[in-house]
Amino acid sequence: MKTIDAKGLACPEPVLLTKKTVDAGEKEFEVLVDSDIPKENIKKFCSSYNCDMEESVTQDGWRLLIRQKDGSSTCAEPQAPKQALGSHTVFMITCDKIGINDELGKILIEGFINTLPSATNKPDRILFLNEGVFLTTENSPVLNSLKKLLDEGVEIKSCGTCLDYYHLKDKLQIGAITNMYDIIEAITSGDIVVKI
Repeated sequence: MKTIDAKGLACPEPVLLTKKTVDAGEKEFEVLVDSDIPKENIKKFCSSYNCDMEESVTQDGWRLLIRQKDGSSTCAEPQAPKQALGSHTVFMITCDKIGINDELGKILIEGFINTLPSATNKPDRILFLNEGVFLTTENSPVLNSLKKLLDEGVEIKSCGTCLDYYHLKDKLQIGAITNMYDIIEAITSGDIVVKI
């Protein structure tokens, strides 16, 4: 039986490893975790993916036994809500953190962007403005995930004025440089605009 040792891994990595294993067609496997948060997150995942989960306490956490339900060949992926034909989703990221706490905020934005490539529904465009441009430039911790999104057809654009203001234009690593007119067009033509 396959074992995933997710002890000590930050959110959302335990759930992503579980999803990857389910998507690979494993009928039964175990996940080892060492805190309540990943245990509860995996439990929610299993519920939405029509999988059974049995938990047992171990010396240093929990053993989560994941099984497909009803003897089907794989756990069923939840039906994603269908977007209307021609609809667009635009994410506008204006900071290099989520919320007001610097340390936690940086952990959250990294988790958010690093999880996006695994999402069922991805945005059509991601616009980076103000401090958000630090995420598309040299030494950004999310460049690999942004590259995956770009490869999957997600437009990634960074505000040129913002890059100039922070002296980062020559350090842009992913996507294209854009301007305020293009940003306004992207926002007003998007059916769903989400500010992060």
